[in-house]
Amino acid sequence: MNSILNTLIIISLATTWVDYARPILNKLDYKPFNCSFCLSFWISLITFFITLEPLILTTPLILRIIERRLL
Repeated sequence: MNSILNTLIIISLATTWVDYARPILNKLDYKPFNCSFCLSFWISLITFFITLEPLILTTPLILRIIERRLL
């Protein structure tokens, strides 16, 4: 249950950053900061090494499915 919550938090953070916060700042216009998929990949990888929960690594896939409206 905790890994699902972490996945949702990572998706929310990456999407909010790319869609709302980054256009206001205009300073971090390079990868991984301008791509929600790349940002969610790196955040989930770091979170995986901290928590060692393998379900966290599905975060970029879930984000891509949500962005493509396949869910």
